[in-house]
Amino acid sequence: MVLLIKNLKSDVLLLTLHRFEREVMSKSSLSSRQENLTYAMIWLLLLVAPLLSEWLAAHSSGESLFEWSRVVRAWRGLIPFFLAFVVHNWLLAPLMVYRRRNAYYFAGVLAVVALFSVYQCTSRPPMHRGPQGPSPQELRGDVPPPRHPEPHLRPDGHRPPAVMGEHDLVAIIVLVLMLGMNLGIKFYFRQRTNEQKLDELERQNLEHQLAYLRYQVNPHFLMNTLNNIHALIDIDSESAQASVVELSRLLRYALYDAERPTVSLQKEVDFVGNYIALMRIRLDDQVEVRFDVPSPVPSGNVPPLLFASFVENAFKHGVSYQQPSFVHIAIAAAEGRLVFSCANSRFADMKPTDDGAGGLGLRNVRQRLDLLFPGNYWLDFQETSGTYAVRLDIPLDSKL
Repeated sequence: MVLLIKNLKSDVLLLTLHRFEREVMSKSSLSSRQENLTYAMIWLLLLVAPLLSEWLAAHSSGESLFEWSRVVRAWRGLIPFFLAFVVHNWLLAPLMVYRRRNAYYFAGVLAVVALFSVYQCTSRPPMHRGPQGPSPQELRGDVPPPRHPEPHLRPDGHRPPAVMGEHDLVAIIVLVLMLGMNLGIKFYFRQRTNEQKLDELERQNLEHQLAYLRYQVNPHFLMNTLNNIHALIDIDSESAQASVVELSRLLRYALYDAERPTVSLQKEVDFVGNYIALMRIRLDDQVEVRFDVPSPVPSGNVPPLLFASFVENAFKHGVSYQQPSFVHIAIAAAEGRLVFSCANSRFADMKPTDDGAGGLGLRNVRQRLDLLFPGNYWLDFQETSGTYAVRLDIPLDSKL
């Protein structure tokens, strides 16, 4: 039985890991699509800006003439910026953001900026100085005409391109700002993806902890039940057969319904009732067993097997075959809260617990409560000379 539970636990963990990988890949793909959509919107605005500017200029001057040549010239000026963006976004930026190759990244950026600068300085249209007549001073004869043509002009009257002009410097600064913005956007989406992965990992870790605690409860609970049936086989075979029927119902609940995050309160009540019926078979009239549940059972959901450890602990330590004893269990619901109480006999030879939490099963229950209802539950243990009582107050119909 324990081996079966362990195998089920392994299967559940593998399925959870596969689901986690699929969710992470899906979120990464969504983040990548959002990033590409951001770039598309930015470049669309840059393409629309010349159209809007030309339209405003045409209407502000009172003329309806729309100069498409200026729009095309503006679009043509965006081509080197777009090519530099493509190289940076899909080749250079991943070196910095994903691979941490800073040296390669900065070397690539310097190469892109250098090529852009060379293109910008050599592709601008040459400046042309038109024909000029003699100046007024030359006409009056006050100033003699120059003996040599202007040295900075070519024979054809074109000014040779400067190494770097003001317009070129502005274009390079705009390019550097554009690359920095591209890198910042990539870092932003990378950080957001990492935060989403961290949140998903924390959620999966919480599910793993809850699954681990549930599967710790199952073998511990079933082991004690099997021991009880084993003791009945030689004493009362009919009672042992009835115990097997009750045990099959418990196993069906533990193996199937307990896989869900929550179950209906009715199913949890039926489980506790089946366990009590299983325990009654081996008890005599000296043991008073009482299970008080409102009729009908209130609607709502609770974590599966949440009360099993309390009930098991009550029958394990609160029942005596030599003297009268009792186990009283009650479930009540009011104003969106569920109150579970369990009281059993406490004998003089019982060792007091240090923290009032009992053994392994009760410690697991407290850990599950801390994970499921952080700061929103109340668990109290009371020990007297003749009674050990547990009272648990949790929210009903909570989203776990």
